[in-house]
Amino acid sequence: MRQAHSGIAKLLLLEHPRHLLSSLALGQLVGQVDRLWNAEAEAAARADYWVGKVQSIRRFANKNKDTRAPYKPLLLLWLIGRLAAGHSTEVSFKESEQDLKQLMRGHRLGRSVRVAFPFVYLGSDPELWRVKDSSDNDVSKMPQQTKESSVFLRQEAVGSLAPEFELALHDPHVRSRVVNALLHLEFPETLHEQILQEVNLGHLVAREHSPRDPRFKNVVLRAYEERCSFCGYDLRLGGSPVGIDAAHVQMRSKGGPDRIENGLALCVQHHRLFDFGALGLDQDHRILVSEHLNLSEQESAERIKDLVGARIRKPLRRYRLPAAEHIDWHSKNLFKHPAR
Repeated sequence: MRQAHSGIAKLLLLEHPRHLLSSLALGQLVGQVDRLWNAEAEAAARADYWVGKVQSIRRFANKNKDTRAPYKPLLLLWLIGRLAAGHSTEVSFKESEQDLKQLMRGHRLGRSVRVAFPFVYLGSDPELWRVKDSSDNDVSKMPQQTKESSVFLRQEAVGSLAPEFELALHDPHVRSRVVNALLHLEFPETLHEQILQEVNLGHLVAREHSPRDPRFKNVVLRAYEERCSFCGYDLRLGGSPVGIDAAHVQMRSKGGPDRIENGLALCVQHHRLFDFGALGLDQDHRILVSEHLNLSEQESAERIKDLVGARIRKPLRRYRLPAAEHIDWHSKNLFKHPAR
């Protein structure tokens, strides 16, 4: 590739004889192109390295990587947001606990959120994050009872991004690649924009969409006759459906296939609520509505209440309904229990 770029520079000059330069000037130009190419290659390699690092953070208590583990990625996204805003990424547990608890509660698994776990255990990846006590001891290597004690952590624990990682994140290209890698690790794409806003990165990072089989959308929308399978919404503009998505029941990044048995046609609103865990399905394909979804007395809330226990609209006869294993995954990893 390096030789190719040098050759391109030479050819561009030789195609225009009246602009021929001396051999010395030509050599300088080729050298400049080579330096730019090398700089770009080094930047790309640096971004690849840190993307690989965040993709390999230890997030699983068992070997089932289809399970979601969103808390360490959320902690890293929050820290990158602090860095981008000009704040220090050296932060005490006491100072960060409430902000992190609020962020993690919105994307929680189960009923409780313990900020201590990601704050401490991300320290097992010291190239990314380090946690020390007031005597400069590594908190992540302390006995379990100590390092999981909120009292101890509030008094002693201070975390900081590893210096090389922090330095790399000052490069906007590296930062964007790393942030998008973290988003795609654990979160449905419909939530990426919201999360970027929550960690103050919405104005700095452009979202990247992961590739998917283009046939998936066509098959799902055809199967459900281009209508929302929850509410029947089917508006069109110029004959084309507007605001109807082909939604995955099980996230693609968590093993969910681009197949009809993992798909639903949903309007934009219900797609977002489904991915956020406010809506779900039981094994009889009845719609679940989370008790944690605050419903007012407005008309829009009444329409959500009407979904409780309703069966989804079935696809055309030759297409399969969402499969039990994908519904089970959504129930365990996205839906916010209990249901109403």
